[in-house]
Formats: sequence, structure tokens, C-alpha cells
Amino acid sequence: MFGIMGSLSSVISFLFSVIGVIVGFISVNMLGVWVGMELSFLSVICFGAGSSVEETESTMKYFIIQVLGSCVCAMGFLMVVNMFEIMVGQFMILVGMMMKLGMFPFYFWVGPVVSKLSWGGCIAILLLQKLIPLWVLSNYLLLYKDVNRIEFLCCMTSLVGCLGGLNVLNYRVLLGFSSVQNLGSMVLLCCCHEFYLWMFVMVYFVLSGSLMMSLWALGIYSFQDLMKEKGLSSFDNLWWVSLYFLSSAGIPPFVGCAMKVALIYGCWGFMPLGTGFCVLTSCISLVFYLGAVLSVMVFWGKSVPLFKAYFGSSVSKVSMLSLLVNLAGGFLIYLVLSL
Repeated sequence: MFGIMGSLSSVISFLFSVIGVIVGFISVNMLGVWVGMELSFLSVICFGAGSSVEETESTMKYFIIQVLGSCVCAMGFLMVVNMFEIMVGQFMILVGMMMKLGMFPFYFWVGPVVSKLSWGGCIAILLLQKLIPLWVLSNYLLLYKDVNRIEFLCCMTSLVGCLGGLNVLNYRVLLGFSSVQNLGSMVLLCCCHEFYLWMFVMVYFVLSGSLMMSLWALGIYSFQDLMKEKGLSSFDNLWWVSLYFLSSAGIPPFVGCAMKVALIYGCWGFMPLGTGFCVLTSCISLVFYLGAVLSVMVFWGKSVPLFKAYFGSSVSKVSMLSLLVNLAGGFLIYLVLSL
């Protein structure tokens, strides 16, 4: 089912990527953070290359943009450590992290890169590779004085993400632009409140990771894949997978609504304009989330007469994961926030 994880080299590459993230988090100086970030990045390159020409092409695009971002970050780190043009060095660190994350105006690589990758590569790039840059920005931006420019960049990032996902048929590209839209909220939280930042990141990672793994298990990559007859059980699983899209849209009582709550709690007192704009863009992104849900519903509806005969059989792992993440996880987080 998860073919890319079958090879030993892919498993080792993924483990080294996780080790790189851990090294970056526990480092006490900038050099250690940079080493951990590069170890994780190079491991993801090995993990995401795959066996097809399209995957290799996307991986090379990702490699080029990440190398540029790493070089800018390294120069900024060296300037800050050596006390040479500290303001310029801090600006270069910020620009390098923005390039690696895919923030505005460096968002152009996200769609072309993820459009040809496997779901495993998308998980590594859209989720795992965000951890160290967000950790650096959370420690950097809390001390950054000129937050108005950061607020503007976050708003533009969210706007680009919500508009870029409209009329997209490739679900990998759709989730890539969804990642860009949520990235604006994450960086905004980096400026305001670290606890709500990591709460947002945790919910987003669990939600998006579960969605990608479910689509990976079902062999769904785009809208065209829904038009292929996959049998009754696949249509049933697709109905449960569609709950992830509703949750990503932030509709209560699903777990995705907790991300919007964390954003408002963490940023409203410091950046009300940016917070309101990010919430507004999430409402606009509801359009393509609902489009994905309706497309699933239409093709799932073809199997409704047969579903009556299927009712009562064992619930699949995909359905159970969807219920646990979207409903049970949502109620649990709401209980924690109400304490």
C-alpha cells in the first residue's frame, strides 16, 4: 500500500530526516540549528526522489530553492555570530527561512514541486520540513521589533494560498496551497504566542498528515482518480476522507476549528488586523475545500443503493482514523481549551 516506504533506503532517509529535526531543536547555537536543518533537508531529498522522472524533476526543483535558502541563512548566521552588520544578517536569516517555508513572495515553488511528488514526499516537504524554520522564526520574531512588515507578509501569504487553491483538480497542489494559507497563520503566531503556535502546528500536522496518508492508501491523487471505478469499499472510505476537508476548512465541531481558535486566542490582542485577515482568507479557502467534498459526495452517491447491502460490515482503518482525528480529536481539544 505504501510502496515508497517498502525500500530500506527510504526508511533510513526518513529516519535521518527526523533525527535532523531533533538535532535542530536541541541545538544551543546557530551552527547546530543549521546542521540539523540541512541534515533533515538532504534526507528528504533522498526520500522524495522516488522512481519516476516526474518525482525526480520535482525533487530537483525543491533542491534548488532549498539550497538558495540555506545559503542565505548560512550567510545571515555567520554575520550575526561575528557581529558584522547584525541588522543585515538578521534580515538575511528571515529571508532564508521565508524561502525554505514558501512564504510570500517565495511561494512560487510549492505548487510545481508537490504536483508530481508521491504522497510520502508531500508529507515530508509540507509537514516535516516546516518544523525547524518555524522554531527558528518563533525564537527570532518574538524579539523582532518591526512586526508590521511581518504582519503584511503573513497576510499576503494567506491570501496567495487561498486564491491559489481555487479551481485546482490535483489534490496534492490543493494541499500545497492549503499549506501556504495556513503558513501565514503560523508565522503570525510566531510573532505573538509560542504556546498557541505549537498547538496550531500540532493540530495541522495531525490533520494534514492523516488526510495525506488516507488519500495515499486509497490511491487518490486528483479529481480524475474519483472517476475511476474503485469498488464500493473505496467509495465508502472516500466519504470518511471528505471529513478531513471539512475539518481543514475550520468548521466546528471538527478538530480543524481548533486552529482558528488558537490563532484568535494567540494573536488578536497583538495583531487584530492580521488575525482578522487570516481568518477571512480561511473562509475564502472554504470554497475549494467544499468543492473537494462535493466532488467526493457526487461520486460516492453512485454507490448508495449498494451501500445498504454493505451496511453493517466492519469499519475500515481509514474510516476509524477519520473519526478519531476529526471528531474525537476536536472534542478533546475543545475540552482542553475550556479549562
